Amino acid sequence: MVHKKKLGIVGGMGSRAGALFLQKIIDLSPASSDQDFPEIIFHNNSCIPDRTKAILYNGPSALNDILKSIELFNSSGVEVISMACVTSYYYYDQFKHYTNARIINPLHLISDAVREASAGASRVGVLATSGTISAGLFHAVLNKEGFEVITLNKIDQEEIFMRAVYMEDGFKSANISMEARALMDLAFEKILAADVDVVIGGCTEVSLGAPSMLQGGRFIDTLDLLARKTVENCYSTNYITIE
Repeated sequence: MVHKKKLGIVGGMGSRAGALFLQKIIDLSPASSDQDFPEIIFHNNSCIPDRTKAILYNGPSALNDILKSIELFNSSGVEVISMACVTSYYYYDQFKHYTNARIINPLHLISDAVREASAGASRVGVLATSGTISAGLFHAVLNKEGFEVITLNKIDQEEIFMRAVYMEDGFKSANISMEARALMDLAFEKILAADVDVVIGGCTEVSLGAPSMLQGGRFIDTLDLLARKTVENCYSTNYITIE
C-alpha cells in the first residue's frame, strides 16, 4: 500500500464544482487498488454564504462556516485541506491558523503555472467572480511577478460571466442550461479578444464550462492546478507547495 495523507475537501461552493474537484483527485491519484486512494473527508458545505455577496455587498461572511468544515477535518485527523472555490481563499489568512493541516492555496501556484503555460507571457486574462476580482486575489500575486492582469469590462463581467454562473439554470445550479453555456463561451471569446497571452479560469465554475473552448496551452484551469498539487501533497512524505 502506498503512503498517503488524509485529505479534507470543502465543497458546496458550488456543489457541481466540488464534485468535479473530487473526481479530479480520483483521476490524478496514482492508485491501482481501492486501498491506494487517499482517505478523503468530503464536506459539501452548501451552508457557506456566497463569497462575492460577502465581499462586495456586505453579505454574511463565509468565514464561520468554512471554520465548521475545518473543525470537522481537525476532529477526523485530516492532514491536507483543499477548498473547491477560489473566492473562498479571500479568507485564507484568517482560517489558516485554525488547523495544523496543510492548506493548499491555488493562488500560491498560479504565477509558476502562467510561466509554464506560456513562455514570455505578459498579459494574463482572468475569468473569475466579481468578488475575486474586486478583492484583487489574482492581481496581488500576478502583478508582483510582473504580469499585467486583464479582466472583462464591468458590463461584460456582470451581464455575461456572472450571469452564466448565477442565473437560473446557470453553472451553480443542478441543471446547466444551453444559455448559460453560451454565455460562458462568450466570456471566453471576450477575454481572448483582449490580446491576452494566457487565460486563467479563476473560478471553479469555469472548469465546468471550459472543455469545449480550450485554447491549447493558453488556458490554465485553476481547479485542475489545485487538484494536481493536492494529490502531490497527499502522496508525498513531505509537503509540496508554495508559501
